[in-house]
Amino acid sequence: MTRRIVLSSTLVLTLSYAATAMAQNDKAVIASPTRAAIEIDLSAVKPVVNKLKAPDTSKVIAEAGDGLSGGVMREDGPDYFPGTRAFGNFGIPYTTARVQQGNQSAAGTTADTILSTSYPYRTVGKLTFSAGYCTASLIRRSVIVTAAHCIQNFGSNGNLFSNWQFRPGHYGATGATAAQTAPYGTWTWAGLVRPASWADGSDIGSGAARDNDLAVIALNKNAANQFVGDFVGWMGYGWNNYSFVSSPKTGNLATAAVSTLGYPFLMDGGAIMQRTDGPTYTTTISNAGQLWQGSNLTGGSSGGPWVVNFAGRTAVLSGGAVVGTAPGMAVIGVTSWGSADPNNNKDNYASQFRQNNRYPNASYGVYGAGNIASLLNTLCSSAAPGGGTFASAGYCD
Repeated sequence: MTRRIVLSSTLVLTLSYAATAMAQNDKAVIASPTRAAIEIDLSAVKPVVNKLKAPDTSKVIAEAGDGLSGGVMREDGPDYFPGTRAFGNFGIPYTTARVQQGNQSAAGTTADTILSTSYPYRTVGKLTFSAGYCTASLIRRSVIVTAAHCIQNFGSNGNLFSNWQFRPGHYGATGATAAQTAPYGTWTWAGLVRPASWADGSDIGSGAARDNDLAVIALNKNAANQFVGDFVGWMGYGWNNYSFVSSPKTGNLATAAVSTLGYPFLMDGGAIMQRTDGPTYTTTISNAGQLWQGSNLTGGSSGGPWVVNFAGRTAVLSGGAVVGTAPGMAVIGVTSWGSADPNNNKDNYASQFRQNNRYPNASYGVYGAGNIASLLNTLCSSAAPGGGTFASAGYCD
């Protein structure tokens, strides 16, 4: 598959990057070469919950646009179809639905996994590891993004969890077959990068609201020397409030239509992927940049993607109609923390993919701007199993 790079003018003009800054801000860990997955009972795995306390959000307000120039990396290929138009009482409204096909006929015939194994749902999966499970999504050929608290507890330095395994398109309802629980196989980790500020506990914010609760993981090839993305595809990613708009129609607040996916434990026991849709706003909590959405996704959805312009197929437009000015489907954040009680007003938050004090550069290699790009640059520049770097070996296509 080919990739089209969409860069802002800011990025084009500032392509220099100091390797020393990368080393200071990111922490990389490379696994011993192995493809063998550890057999586990998925029904017994519990969700990982961000152990940091929720900050006081009683005075949190949505923000107007910040003037940063948004950018995006996206996939073009046979399974990529851009979304249609990009822009479209703060108990923020939302809808949540199980990612499962309903009855197909009056006789009640069902196809339980037809959605979760369709693109782009199948780029999302359950991420299991020594402490439990989270959610993750594929944003490069063999690179997933998740939350940093799914790698280690905040401030635990070199004390990481272990044995990360990714099952894209996972469906584990009662009676599910092995082919449904891991329809594209189980993919083991080859290397990961998380922010140094998360590892040492210096990331700015309050409680669970932090600037950089995100991490990237490279996945090993399978026994046939194939990449996971060759089976399921991958989504693009955006930064600096890509696809947000601020106008009188949105009360001059920076707003985007966002779809959030994950495996929350309080819904179907975390066995079935769920999707929430609704408006998302930008906000700041103790100087930490956050994305803010109404949602009832709970523990287990951590690390799940926040996606703008979510779409699998796009209608053929006519009568002069065209797609919006920012139509590319892109992951712009991952679930970090939220209100614990799903029966009261429920909000979820994500660390923004963006430039911030730790990651100020408008360009980190060829990967874009800010925290997400720096993490990818560090990972893709690291040694890969079998020789070369993850980038040169094709993991980061």
